[in-house]
Amino acid sequence: MIRPVRILLMLAFLAVGTQLGGCNIAQAVETLTRPDPVQEAKYELPNRSTVIMFDDYYSIVTPVRVRRDIAEEATVVLMEYADMTDMISPLDAIRMAHKMDKSVERVAIHEVGRALGVEQVIYVEPAAFTIPPIVGTAEPMAAFRVKVIDAQTGKRVFPADDDGGAAGWPVQVSLSREEASRIASEGPNAIRQELATKSGDAIARLFFDTGYSQHGNRLLGL
Repeated sequence: MIRPVRILLMLAFLAVGTQLGGCNIAQAVETLTRPDPVQEAKYELPNRSTVIMFDDYYSIVTPVRVRRDIAEEATVVLMEYADMTDMISPLDAIRMAHKMDKSVERVAIHEVGRALGVEQVIYVEPAAFTIPPIVGTAEPMAAFRVKVIDAQTGKRVFPADDDGGAAGWPVQVSLSREEASRIASEGPNAIRQELATKSGDAIARLFFDTGYSQHGNRLLGL
């Protein structure tokens, strides 16, 4: 029977190859056995009726369909990974907000939620969505501010005052120059679409734990 210690040593040798050189075996074993890092949720959403309201008052994200793509991606990810079973289309929130907005006064977030019959609103406001005109000269990036509003009380439940408060929780994503150059070959709108998908995913992952391998790769199903 092979003892557990010997099994660990064998795994260590397999991981680092036959040429260990000056490598410390204990360090190799520790690398194999330490737990995977987890990016914890910033706020755990209660499983209540929910809608994502994407509010781009200053038309930062263009064309308009990309705003919908971001919100829909976040919705799908939340339903799949956070077990949010009662979410409605973000397009409904966009339409309702436009319908309720007045020429001199914008409708309150919670009022849109009430009109749609939901209990909470995930409010997303873009701060930047930039794609360089020449691929490879800079990293495409997007930035957002995210809040969760109780539709019944109108109160903000996330983030707390000490974590950004009324300004919202900051979310920023980017594509490396290499990644952008590779994606660009797929079509004229490929970079914009990839940035939108990545943005929606990052917004959703504020609300549930995400596990990563020791090499920084996202674990399957997380």
